[in-house]
Amino acid sequence: MLHAIALLFNPTNAVQVLETDYFNRSTGEGFSIEAVVDIPPEVGIADFSSLWPWEWDGNAAVLPDPEAEKVPGHPVFRFRVRGTEDLELVWEVVQPNAEIAALSTGLRRRIGVVRLANDDRNDRDLRLVTGSALDRLLSKGNLKSRLNKQIAEADLSAALLADETGALEALGATFQKAGLPHNLELGLTSSQGLSIGALIGLLADKAGVKLPLASWGAGTRRMSALEVAGVTEAASRLTVIDEIERGLEPYRLRQLLAKLVKDGGQCFVTTHSPVAIKAATKAALWFIDAKGAIGALPTAAMRSSKFVIPRRSLRSYLL
Repeated sequence: MLHAIALLFNPTNAVQVLETDYFNRSTGEGFSIEAVVDIPPEVGIADFSSLWPWEWDGNAAVLPDPEAEKVPGHPVFRFRVRGTEDLELVWEVVQPNAEIAALSTGLRRRIGVVRLANDDRNDRDLRLVTGSALDRLLSKGNLKSRLNKQIAEADLSAALLADETGALEALGATFQKAGLPHNLELGLTSSQGLSIGALIGLLADKAGVKLPLASWGAGTRRMSALEVAGVTEAASRLTVIDEIERGLEPYRLRQLLAKLVKDGGQCFVTTHSPVAIKAATKAALWFIDAKGAIGALPTAAMRSSKFVIPRRSLRSYLL
């Protein structure tokens, strides 16, 4: 479920899907993820003039009254991402008149999603990757082009020793004889699909040494990523966190949950921690069983100090 939410609002189109992402690996039938979303005015949905809202009746998105003289009292939008039989993703907006409009990367970036996955590669929001929290915070102008220019002007050849310089010159001569571009030198570059911005991240001081935040502990990285996301301007920011307790001591877990509640954003969290369940005082609590069935749980009873959570079922709770 967390992956589905993150995929629907992914800030870039550079997402790869595999046949294992399809139900029973049946790519011919494709798949579809759809959500009805309330977009605050601060996001600037009015800038996308081709999009028209549905009306929320309290339970579902319904067609607006065509005779109404004003816009719906509670406008919502239907967003969808489809996986095609060609293993490609298509982002769409389902309009009330049954037309389909494109769900652009620009709108998805404005909505903003912070995803903290249950792995060791969750430092994306601490780097200047396109669509990351740090990118949304700093890249208001042409920051990346200025950084690229600055990096391109760095003289990396000055770090070479004499024999290394000789080897590079010999390689250039070989290139010249083969009719290839020559006059070679070293410079920072990026691999296919990876921007220079992905190589630039936050550093933090530890005992007088600047260390990349990406190299710190899992708990520190998670807390840092949420702090960066919290100071961005995304009014409708969504946060999805898999196993929120990972890397956090109980007191830091309580602090994190209190912050998420105070920030007022919308969060989807999975956990198998009794501490998280009892600390998330304002969260709705659900379970997901092995067959994918979803059901509500008695929130107040489960947060009672007398309630003991069976350890074998801890893995299936969603806040």
